[in-house]
Amino acid sequence: MLTRYDVLNKAVKECLMELYSLAQPSVSWEAFKEENRIFKEKEAEYEALEEKPSYSEFVGPKPFEFYYLPGDVIEDVCNSYIYAYKLDEQQNLLDIIEILKNYCKCPIVNKYIEGKKGEPGHRGYEHPNNLEKELEIILEQVDPSFVEISEQLQNKFFEFLDMAGQFFNWTRDLNSFQMSVYFGPSPSSNKEAVIENWKKYRNKDIEINEEQIKQNYYGE
Repeated sequence: MLTRYDVLNKAVKECLMELYSLAQPSVSWEAFKEENRIFKEKEAEYEALEEKPSYSEFVGPKPFEFYYLPGDVIEDVCNSYIYAYKLDEQQNLLDIIEILKNYCKCPIVNKYIEGKKGEPGHRGYEHPNNLEKELEIILEQVDPSFVEISEQLQNKFFEFLDMAGQFFNWTRDLNSFQMSVYFGPSPSSNKEAVIENWKKYRNKDIEINEEQIKQNYYGE
């Protein structure tokens, strides 16, 4: 059965694949995964050494530090997946829950306001602050214990709203997605560092055409 976790992983993978399809120097997703595999092996080899040399010299930069993508392109690509996978819509539900709680505490109802001095009447609104007191009077006339029951029901209602907000708080999915991409293996947005890494660790001079990257993505 497909789970929310599966969907989130799919979104992260597809987003990273698109990021690397745009990055420079160009690299296929399979080639990048192979670089990560080799890097992890190198890390394990380093950890097994009794006398450890410089980590940066033995292991070198992480694979994503060899590929560049402008920060604004990374953000726009990520936002397109956040929108496509509806990772930000749950915040709307949390806002609605807060609106419901505030409305119950201070309700607003429609009211017809009669015109004055020949002016036509119009539709307005009012805060029926006396409704709660009127309800208490009615309940007391029926059975005084109903007042306490009414308060208990109101408190339970607010408790359920809070529980709903916690249960449906999928903003953690949004946070998880952003952490997995922005603080995960997404391409570096430091162009100078990428160029230097290629020169120092792969003995190769590279050029990065930032305008070409943006044209490939935005079609400008």
